[in-house]
This record gives sequence, C-alpha cells and structure tokens, in this order.
Amino acid sequence: MDRDVNSIFYWWPIVKDLNIPMPETTLIPYSGDIFINPDEPNEQFDKFVARVRKACDKYGYPVFIRCGGLSGKHEWKETCYVDDPETLDVHIFRIIEQVLMVMGVRLDFDGIAVREFLHIENRFTAFGGDMPIGKEFRFFARDGEYECHHPYWPPTAIWNPSVDDWYEQLKEMQTLTEDELTLLKRYTRLIAQALDKGPLGTGWWSIDFCKTVDGLWYLTDLGVGEVSFHWNVCPNAAEDMKHYPSPDDPEKLAKIRGPTQRMEWRKKLDEKYGVG
Repeated sequence: MDRDVNSIFYWWPIVKDLNIPMPETTLIPYSGDIFINPDEPNEQFDKFVARVRKACDKYGYPVFIRCGGLSGKHEWKETCYVDDPETLDVHIFRIIEQVLMVMGVRLDFDGIAVREFLHIENRFTAFGGDMPIGKEFRFFARDGEYECHHPYWPPTAIWNPSVDDWYEQLKEMQTLTEDELTLLKRYTRLIAQALDKGPLGTGWWSIDFCKTVDGLWYLTDLGVGEVSFHWNVCPNAAEDMKHYPSPDDPEKLAKIRGPTQRMEWRKKLDEKYGVG
C-alpha cells in the first residue's frame, strides 16, 4: 500500500468532476526543503507561499488549507482555518510543524491544498483550536460498494468542549434520516468506483462527508480503508482497532482539558524565544 494514495494531491484529480458537492480546491505542490529557518532567505519557499496566497485571495477569507495528508484541524485557528491573510505564512508553518511531528510514519509535505471554506452545521467547538464540531460521517466502501458507516467523532474523542451539554448535542448530530443515508451510500459508491480506476486504487476506502448550513452534504476527505479508523464496535474494524476504548465510555468522555501537549510545549517555546 502506497501512502501517497491518502494525499489530496492524488485523489482530488480523480474525484473532482463527479456530480457530488465538494469544496472548490486548488492544489499548490511543493518539493523543496521543509526544514526552513524563517530568519534566512528562501526564494523557493517564498514563491510557494505567494502561490498559496493567490489561491486564498481567489476564494476569499476565511479559507481552509491543508497539506496532502493532514490539516492539523485539532489546532484549528492556528493551522487549517485562515481568516486573516496577514497570518497565512504562520498557518503554513504550523501545518509543516504537524508534518514534522508525524515523520515517524513517513508523512511527507507535498504542498498546500487551498479549499473553499464550508460553513458546517455545528453545535459547539472543541480541542485546542476551537474547532467547530459538526454533523460529519465516515463511510467505508470495498470493491466499489458500500460497507459500513460511523459518525466521524466518537464521544471519547472529544475534549475541551465549549458547552456543558456537548454530549447530548453531539448525539443529536450523529443521526441520519433514511433519505440522507440513501444519498450518502450513493455518493460513496460513485467515489469508490472512480478511485478503483486510479493507478494506486486499493479497492477499500474511507470517505468523509459533512453537512453544511444550507443542508447539502459535501465530500471533504478520504483515505485507504486499511489505515482509517472504525469504531471498535464495528464488525469491520481491524483487530488492533477493536482494542480502542468504547466510543461511549463514560470514564473517558471529555477528560482532557485545554490545548494538546504539543501545543502547550510549542507555546512555551514561543514565549521563551518571542516567536509568533
């Protein structure tokens, strides 16, 4: 399995013309050094940032950015969510920082995808960057056919929620009408069948959808099924995923407060060295 198949730089060109709602997207590749010293001139990186800025200006702010394999969404306001063009380069650096943190699994920085910002149906925010928690689902397809689906956010994954009744709000969002389920199953089949024709197709896919405030369901992300999270109660979960906590374990709900450990560590460095 080639990890590049999970990159938006791979799958976006394959699915972008399907008759399915998805955010407008511009891909800006980058093949230079990511170990960048902001105090030293770097013409190649500066030109890259200028291209990203041009795409952001086209879509207008706020705008959503990500690299091929991640968005750093848990630190939302400092990574993928950009509402001020003056801070764009800082957001790009933060995403690169996220990539460097997961280099142990060989996630490479292949560039920035600039995406139209979707106003999702949401009830509260969570995590270290006030990320909106919306009505989102992950669908799985195998060999071009629907396999199963789960709400995107297990309750045990939520921390630092912005409201006290977050659990009730989340559970209300984790339901689909019969019409919605039928629609998303159809989208799933169309997407999976298109991906199976791609040069790196695996035949097993995870496909993420979210509902916007205008009532439309959008394709937002996808990846190969082998490395995508199933709820541990799902019969299709891999053996290692069955050892995860129960999605509704009452002893693990919203236990972690405040920023992640890496955010806390980075902010201390910023304060010490006057960065940011």
